[in-house]
Amino acid sequence: MRYFLILLSIVGIVMLFYYHPVNHNDDNKIEEEIKNNVMTGSELETELKEAYFAWGCFWCMESIFEAQEWVKEAISGYIWGTEEEATYETVSTWKTKHRESIKVVYNPDVISYKTLVEIFWKQIDPTDKWGQFSDRGFQYTTAIYYKDDVEKSIANKSKDYLENSWKFDKDIATVIIPFSEFFEAEEYHQDYYKKNSTRYKLYSEWSGREGYKIWTWNDFKFEMNDKSRYLDYTPERLKNAEEEFIVLFFHASWCPICRAFEEKVLTQEIPENMVILKVDFDTNLELRKKYNILTQTSFVLIDNEWNLKKRWIWGKSIEDVIEQTEDLSDVPKIYTDEELKKMLTPMQYKVTQEWGTEPPFDNEYWDNHEEWIYVDVIDWTPLFSSTDKFDSGTGWPSFTKPIDENFVSEKGDDSLGMNRTEIRSDSSHLWHVFNDWPKDEWGLRYCINSAALKFIPKEDLEKEWYWRYLILFDK
Repeated sequence: MRYFLILLSIVGIVMLFYYHPVNHNDDNKIEEEIKNNVMTGSELETELKEAYFAWGCFWCMESIFEAQEWVKEAISGYIWGTEEEATYETVSTWKTKHRESIKVVYNPDVISYKTLVEIFWKQIDPTDKWGQFSDRGFQYTTAIYYKDDVEKSIANKSKDYLENSWKFDKDIATVIIPFSEFFEAEEYHQDYYKKNSTRYKLYSEWSGREGYKIWTWNDFKFEMNDKSRYLDYTPERLKNAEEEFIVLFFHASWCPICRAFEEKVLTQEIPENMVILKVDFDTNLELRKKYNILTQTSFVLIDNEWNLKKRWIWGKSIEDVIEQTEDLSDVPKIYTDEELKKMLTPMQYKVTQEWGTEPPFDNEYWDNHEEWIYVDVIDWTPLFSSTDKFDSGTGWPSFTKPIDENFVSEKGDDSLGMNRTEIRSDSSHLWHVFNDWPKDEWGLRYCINSAALKFIPKEDLEKEWYWRYLILFDK
């Protein structure tokens, strides 16, 4: 990387790529991006873990890992040297045998170590013994540093999988070795891709790394079992399934709980007598109606003649999936009250769990007219779109219809001496629907509490896994 920048300086862009000032006492610190994600109950209690990798330029490592949801931070540094201390100057001599490395701080209940390892492989040329792309020297060679036998096993299995995949005509050069002391790199190396975004982008593209990743890894998938037992649903796969236990898992890409289950549970070894088929909750309305599926993270156990054996929601292990006997379809509550009180503001809890009402004209979204969708504040189910929002004059957000009528349910409400229709999601009381708008047409008015909603701006829909709803704004 450094030699690459020097080479570029020779052709006339010295000032653009000269990154290492003599006195780097810059007092300006880069503010960390705030991840606007609802926490799962497990995240409130789970201790964060650390993972360590080396794949060449640690600038690139930071940017890739910090882009992953539920990775708290990535810190540049040096590992595995012969000296008791490490600095950029000493490591650059190649003599200390340190590698430029990264410490990844993550929530193991939401993103698995196995996933981090797979992300690692897809950023490198694993056959390069002498560095990575334009960065040459021992300090740029690749390694996975394990801290226990579980991490060691996962790393070795992934390497074995690559070696047996016949994808490469050379041996895998990446080493898998025990973790040793980690030395944080100098401050000017931390978050370099944010502090010097133009230089970083040019380096990343011109080094050859980005092109290699596209050509080599774009269509590659790790399927660690000899026979994969977690597959995307198709009618053909269901028809041809011979396993004793056939499980349909209703998954929504926008649902953090679904992704947490996929990362934490479905990376466990699945028994030979079971196959789990992932059904797209958003698009497969036929199966949802057939098995009365009202919420994502739902499971049904069936035979290959489509006959329902049992149905339930959630699970913490493969054993739960196998041994689940109680039908929990009518109990879609994912969080305990204690967890909800930690996650929500007092007003959000009052509205969603105690059927409360927030003040009119004094709530977050009543006069909001930006382009976005509104999702459930607890489980992130997409509920309403700004394209259906209108000013009803009531002081609360009002919509003509939900994004998908299957995502909400109606219930009679005779409280306060009135005959009304309550609108609910699987996790929350939203408020009521009335047939009084426009008044001369007797259309529907979904009158909703802002406290039950979270907004996702149009420009963030793809990043937050709601890309299929971009079409709403093309009309």
